[in-house]
Amino acid sequence: MSKNSKNKLISPKDQGKTLLLYLREELQISNRQAKDLLDRRSVFVNGKRVWIAKHKLKIGDLVEYPPVQEKRERSPKIEIVYKDPFLLAVNKAPGLISDREKNSVEDLLRKQEGNPSIRALHRLDKETSGLLMFLYNSQHREAYLDLFRRQEIAKVYQCLLAGQPQEYQITVRKVLDSKTAETNFRFLKRQGEFCKAECKISTGRLHQIRRHALEINCRVAGDRKYAQNMPISTLEKSLPRQMLHAYGVEFICPKSKKKIQIHAPLAPDFQKAVKQMGLS
Repeated sequence: MSKNSKNKLISPKDQGKTLLLYLREELQISNRQAKDLLDRRSVFVNGKRVWIAKHKLKIGDLVEYPPVQEKRERSPKIEIVYKDPFLLAVNKAPGLISDREKNSVEDLLRKQEGNPSIRALHRLDKETSGLLMFLYNSQHREAYLDLFRRQEIAKVYQCLLAGQPQEYQITVRKVLDSKTAETNFRFLKRQGEFCKAECKISTGRLHQIRRHALEINCRVAGDRKYAQNMPISTLEKSLPRQMLHAYGVEFICPKSKKKIQIHAPLAPDFQKAVKQMGLS
């Protein structure tokens, strides 16, 4: 974990305590804050992620946890990377929900632009950063959604993987949730146990890249859901999230018929991880 993280050996006085109670007492935080740490899968016991609140601790267990994050005092400014008469695209910061909730990117963008009709065209996972597109109103929504249905929007992601595939390029075709999905992995650089990859997809199944990475014996670095049986290095434990960034899209605008290409610069924490892994 990071240099600010804590490592504590369980002493006899804490034997038998649940992990939730231990975190609450050790960090002097509320039950809700302790549960949030577990829900974010940021806690390790003896080197393995543990998110079960009732997990019982034993003498000698090594518990690792990050510093408690302070709440944002002000709403973050949404970085707009593209605008045209129909569409605007933003560079979503990790940790923000895409839409439909208070303080989601959609909600913040409506306030920032003074337009309550702005609506998300698609979604990114909360911890995934990068390109997220919105329409100014619902008038042209179906025309844009048809591009997704016909798989006519080419989407490019960048990710950092724990694992070392031998090939230069691999295409994974595997049905996910009863629907066909295809991910093309192109490996840009390798160093030690990590590699940097570009991923091209036309479909958008749930956690598609993260799940397809398992098919090539890899895990998106920092992923807290999949491939937990793989060894987790100290460097990977320090990552605040899964290192997945929606880098760009390319499509023909259904209204203007012009070719649209949009890119979103890599998030600061992604760039930091690239340097830490020697993948610059």
